[in-house]
Amino acid sequence: MFCGILNSYCQNIVITQLSATSLTEGINVNVKTISGTGSGYLSNTYTVTGNVIDLSVCYWFNNTLPVLEFDNDFLIPLTATGNYTINVLIILSTSDITCDNYATTDNGSISLDYLSTTSFEKMKDNFTLFPNPTNGKVEYKGNAFQINQMEIFDNVGRLVQRIKNISESSLDLSALNDGLYIVKALTQNGMLTQKLVVKK
Repeated sequence: MFCGILNSYCQNIVITQLSATSLTEGINVNVKTISGTGSGYLSNTYTVTGNVIDLSVCYWFNNTLPVLEFDNDFLIPLTATGNYTINVLIILSTSDITCDNYATTDNGSISLDYLSTTSFEKMKDNFTLFPNPTNGKVEYKGNAFQINQMEIFDNVGRLVQRIKNISESSLDLSALNDGLYIVKALTQNGMLTQKLVVKK
């Protein structure tokens, strides 16, 4: 419930989903939120103490704007392997320039086993797209892990295709224009990426 009764403001942003994935450079924390008023992402800060990550995410708010949903990713660089607890704190700001810590509206925690760089690099080496360049028909190899979903991004970072329920070892990208693309494979252990050139 976002609003109080009568004339009180709907100054609230709540977490709808938290998730985290291991990358070679650290942990990517995905925070999905919904606001009771119009608002916008402002800034974030984090600290890493031992195996505990404290991530604060600040949003500005404006009571005249409609309800909005947000989907933000935050990369936490890490050098040590192990099981990490990630605490996320949602903060509101009356300023849309600098976070003034007006109020804390929600929090959540998740855990993730962060893979060592060596282990993850071995997984990465097992993920291959071929032929590359391709005319749109692509085979991939990744026997060491289960791919749950693939996302295709163009050279300016726009998502152009999402493939779920991966059950075959090939992709049909013939609908894409010629150019450079980034293919992200989401696995149970993290995210793997490959560059792919489409040339018909």
